Amino acid sequence: MKSKTDILPLLKVKYFDVKATTNYLLANRQLIGSFVAISLENEPFSWRASWVLCKYAERKASDIQPYAQMLIDNLPNIAKPGHRRETLKILSHLQLDERQSCDVMDFCFDSIKDNKLQASVRSAAYDMLMKIGEQYPEIRSEAIAIFNDTKDYYPHGIRKSIEVRTMHASSQKVKMLCATSHSKTEKIISLC
Repeated sequence: MKSKTDILPLLKVKYFDVKATTNYLLANRQLIGSFVAISLENEPFSWRASWVLCKYAERKASDIQPYAQMLIDNLPNIAKPGHRRETLKILSHLQLDERQSCDVMDFCFDSIKDNKLQASVRSAAYDMLMKIGEQYPEIRSEAIAIFNDTKDYYPHGIRKSIEVRTMHASSQKVKMLCATSHSKTEKIISLC
């Protein structure tokens, strides 16, 4: 079994290829723990390990699921913005229980309120809140309110992207409500 020092050369190459490294990890699933161990550090290439894990989680989130709590516990310790962003994106692919969602939610609310934090990290935090809001709808409205209060601190492109994602999420919610009310109407009619 390879240790984390054995996979460091994969992450330290000058021209890093996330797709090739993700494919390597897909072929060598026993290395997931080593990638997670590196992603939990604040070393120069730790963010690349998180990036690979994020791409891996897009395909096989269940393999990363056992490490969810470790990733959540490490969030406040991450120094680099890109590393934070990629860790949040990993978590967005995982199934979080109520306690885990609460911990991530607190971190994300703190992040989107911090106007000094890199906009891409705040955007990832906002996306995570919207995902948590699928289970807990009141979270979405609070995240939207905070975004509206702080949107002038986002670059134009990221602000527009968040606004589009928010409108899309809102339109899906309306469709769900319409479908639910339609099915209730059908049930009432069928009872008559």
